[in-house]
Amino acid sequence: MKANSRVQIVLRELRLPREERRAARQERHVEEAMRSQRDNVAYSEAARKAAVEAERQRSGGAGSYPGGGGS
Repeated sequence: MKANSRVQIVLRELRLPREERRAARQERHVEEAMRSQRDNVAYSEAARKAAVEAERQRSGGAGSYPGGGGS
């Protein structure tokens, strides 16, 4: 998020009553946490599948390559 838009958000929220400002701030923090978790490359579904496949290939287990049945 750009700094300029943050300033605009804060200025806009200053017009709200105290409880609503707090609720808006908490909502922003929750949304940021959700975005952070959703966009986390280390724990994305594709990254997990790649890690599982890499481990499978290292150990030489079944399915270590396409068409292969392993032992």
